Amino acid sequence: MRMKKTKLVLVVITFVLLFSVPTASGTSQTPTCPSDPTVQEILNQVTEDAVTQWIRNFSGEDFVPIGVSQKKILTRHSYQLFNMNVNALAYPYLGEQLESFGYLLGTYLTDHSFSSSKVFESKEKLIRDWIGKDCDGLLSLDQIIAFPDKSYTWKNKIVTIPGHGPNADEIVLMTAHLDSTSTSPITNAPGAEDNASGVAALMEAARLFRFYKFDRTIKIIFFTGEEQGLLGSVAYVADYPEEMDVILGVVNLDMFGYDSNDDRCFELHVGTLADSNVVGTCFTDVINNYGLNLTYDYLTSGATGASDHASFWYAGVGAVEVLENYFDNSNIPGGCDGRDKNPYYHTTNDKIAEMNLPVTLSIAQAGIGTAASLAEPIGPCFAADPDITATANTNSILLTWPEVVDADVYNVYRSDTSCEGTFSQIAQVTANGYEDTNVELGTSYSYKVQAAETGAVCFSQMSNCAVAGLGEPVFFDFYIPLIIAGE
Repeated sequence: MRMKKTKLVLVVITFVLLFSVPTASGTSQTPTCPSDPTVQEILNQVTEDAVTQWIRNFSGEDFVPIGVSQKKILTRHSYQLFNMNVNALAYPYLGEQLESFGYLLGTYLTDHSFSSSKVFESKEKLIRDWIGKDCDGLLSLDQIIAFPDKSYTWKNKIVTIPGHGPNADEIVLMTAHLDSTSTSPITNAPGAEDNASGVAALMEAARLFRFYKFDRTIKIIFFTGEEQGLLGSVAYVADYPEEMDVILGVVNLDMFGYDSNDDRCFELHVGTLADSNVVGTCFTDVINNYGLNLTYDYLTSGATGASDHASFWYAGVGAVEVLENYFDNSNIPGGCDGRDKNPYYHTTNDKIAEMNLPVTLSIAQAGIGTAASLAEPIGPCFAADPDITATANTNSILLTWPEVVDADVYNVYRSDTSCEGTFSQIAQVTANGYEDTNVELGTSYSYKVQAAETGAVCFSQMSNCAVAGLGEPVFFDFYIPLIIAGE
């Protein structure tokens, strides 16, 4: 009898949560987002080729470097991501790529670990977890009750870009879930749209934001456990309660880019929090400011709670969810025409071939532009990028470049093949020059240099490529005449 009563309460609470949205806890004073030349500069560098390649890499289309091997990421199911499944190495690949951008592990690139016991330690968290990912309905009650019995320790990956202005203590979050699912989650869950699309947008943001200074701090967070009930974001909100008071807004990108009728329309789930409306209005401003040619359903009371943004709503934090045209909201003037749901959602056929890549690019740009606008860009990290020269000496190659104003250090990179080859960092120096003595005769080397600011995430663009070599070794042919004694 007691168990039956408990189940009834759970069902009622779940029903209420699914069909309601929290009310506002405060009113934001933040203005909407005006056009900004720095944001335009950032968006110009987000290309369809780059977004496409990230989606291909994370959805198993192409081999990617992981450690010393080349692997395909065939599934990103959370139970597989952290159990050494050789087909589910998305998390180490993610970390290696972010480290290659210059994010210092342990300082600006961190792991947030969470366990089943931590996520389910309070009734409040349980309620949030009961919101299933399937937008057509909740998970079954049996599945809900079973969740706490499953043991796991998973991780969220966090990139932190410290602010440089007077509002550096305020935070803008850009989020997406890394995990995927399908009918064969252990072996084949490509999740190209759900949610390699969001991951691709975050990777481009991480790649580009490091070249710019922002007033506010930006956190780029890759959640896991989303498909099991928003577990990663639930744990994050629970573990960082002090952060909730300083988050200006959350831009959550989950499943966008399917557009079979090519109407370039998507859904912006804003909810009814006043702070969420600030983020949503900024998003639509970005679309208009930078000519992204997108239309949308702007959803408030009818907004879904079935993604990681909802964890922030229940903490009173403004957040929006960016989604394909999943629902039929034909009653919204100027919005999407009917419903254009990806029929391959949560299947082994959620592949990039089914996506509309020009639309995917524009929505990714809108998300990146919104996060950048909310953080208020100050400008590039440095007024000029270094210009490197390489000169061959007898047994070394001397690299020089003009001093970059405000640079603390310079990272020196070398390729042993060509300017189109792979560059590896060989030194970090404080002076505007470096002598490479680890060279061999007969070999040409390609060099680049990057200025950086210590104590922050701020880099110049990579310099030009300079090539130098010590020439071919000299070999001497000796002719020894044969002297034959005369008769």
